[in-house]
Amino acid sequence: MLLLREITGHEQIIRALLNALLYDRVGHAYLFAGPEGVGKATTALAFARSLLCAGPDKGDACGSCRACRQFEHANHPDLHCVRPEGSSIKIEQIRGIQRKVMFHSYQGGRKVIIIEQAEAMTSEAANCLLKTLEEPPDETVFILLTALPQILPSTVLSRCQQFNFKLIPFNQLNSLLYNRHGLARDEAGLLAALSGGSLGKALAYASGSFQKERDAALRLTVLLKEAGALEALEEAEKVSKNRDNALGLLEMLACWFRDLLVWKETGEARLLFNPDQIIALEKETGYFETGRLVEIIEDITKAKTKVLGNANTRLVLEALFLRLAGGISGTQTDWEVYQWDC
Repeated sequence: MLLLREITGHEQIIRALLNALLYDRVGHAYLFAGPEGVGKATTALAFARSLLCAGPDKGDACGSCRACRQFEHANHPDLHCVRPEGSSIKIEQIRGIQRKVMFHSYQGGRKVIIIEQAEAMTSEAANCLLKTLEEPPDETVFILLTALPQILPSTVLSRCQQFNFKLIPFNQLNSLLYNRHGLARDEAGLLAALSGGSLGKALAYASGSFQKERDAALRLTVLLKEAGALEALEEAEKVSKNRDNALGLLEMLACWFRDLLVWKETGEARLLFNPDQIIALEKETGYFETGRLVEIIEDITKAKTKVLGNANTRLVLEALFLRLAGGISGTQTDWEVYQWDC
């Protein structure tokens, strides 16, 4: 588990957090916003560890005290994490946290609450949390993590110190994968490009999921190119059974159609996310006009945003796959328009 000073790619944010710790200017609520996989959760855990450390080193956790050892083994009694149950964070979960923070900490220091996927809070849960943020208990720090801050109520946002995490630049991510995570140079470069600046995605790809997800995405593009409405709906039903897998597939689809567009317009392999697939790209570009590729990329992006925002995954994928079915023309039936607006 990383310390704050060991985190790469978000130097300004890390400096601000260390200064808050060092000069005792810690706020009662923080919002870490940014794309998935860029380090929000890693930073939140490192910050929480520093907040709970009994012998901090220049604001950062020492890594060796009893509290740090407890944190390392995920059994610190004053750290509480909230995650969606099913598709949302419910009011009962927030009420449970409220009951816990009413009492003194177990070890005489701070209490830290990390809320993952904060955008998944129901409106009732968000309003319940707001009451606590308005009158925060002593020595309690909330850290909200979200990829979609625009979904959260403005009243919640206004009561948090906000830090926006950005995608990690290619060269920095490439170096990180090679030097810290031990990937071969070629693999590190490929995954840094494919992940689009997300360390989490790059490491997931390195673990073996990348080839499987990309093969599934390429198979889907071939299937949909010849599919009718029934086949498209059946495929959407299959993919929608696992939300995380669906999001991974949408990411791969977006990268693939982006590469088709780039290859069609530039013919530059160095600009591709999938430079090892030039033969397939060369073959596929003939099926699409430039404007149609732009439309497809926009549709995939819209679908991903809807799924992240807890829309019905199956309906979103049905709408997208119907739009992609037949591939070239992009014409819409009344059914497609209806589904896309749902």
